[in-house]
Amino acid sequence: MKKLAHEEILKRMEEKIRSGEWKPGERLPTMPQLASSYGYSLTAVREALRVLESRRIVSIEHGRGIFVSHDPELLNDPAERLRGMEPQSLLQLLEARLAIEPELAAYCAVRSSVAQARSIGELADRMEAQMKAGEDHFATDVRFHQEIADGAGNPLLAQMLSVIADLSAKGRRETDKLPHMREKAISYHRLIATAIAERQSDQARVLMKAHIQDMLNAVQTGGNAT
Repeated sequence: MKKLAHEEILKRMEEKIRSGEWKPGERLPTMPQLASSYGYSLTAVREALRVLESRRIVSIEHGRGIFVSHDPELLNDPAERLRGMEPQSLLQLLEARLAIEPELAAYCAVRSSVAQARSIGELADRMEAQMKAGEDHFATDVRFHQEIADGAGNPLLAQMLSVIADLSAKGRRETDKLPHMREKAISYHRLIATAIAERQSDQARVLMKAHIQDMLNAVQTGGNAT
């Protein structure tokens, strides 16, 4: 299946870093330059850089630029062994998300900044608009969940979710095809964003668990769950 734009950019940027073409501490081209070089949108480039930044492989310093990490150990993908286990089953990936994301949502409701909570709400709105317009919404979906992880204030858990998100890109497309799943996702995302904005940690946890469990149940029953 065709890769999402940001996944393709991510792969090509990782290759440049691993090969040494982009060295530790080196300043990278600007986002517009990267978009032009790769032939993709700024949004796709920004999403790929966000993933690299979450793994601490690059540092985005506002007003200065984008830099490769000085730590050579970080140039090796910490998820390399896990990625070597592909293809993972969709059920395993959903179970992994179920084990992590409800607590991330609860932490996010307590620890996120006002700006982060606002961004999560805006992403929920954007995904709803994209779905209703029949547009590609997968990058927004991934970013919504990763923004919650970032707002939880635990970099290790955020990195774990980033690994799972990369592995589950295909799975997201599959669950999206299940009956009524789009409508449910819109509703869950809106409610989760509201719970986080209102600092209702228990509610955020329950809603995120229900969201992922709903997908898991639908996959287990072949989309025949009610």
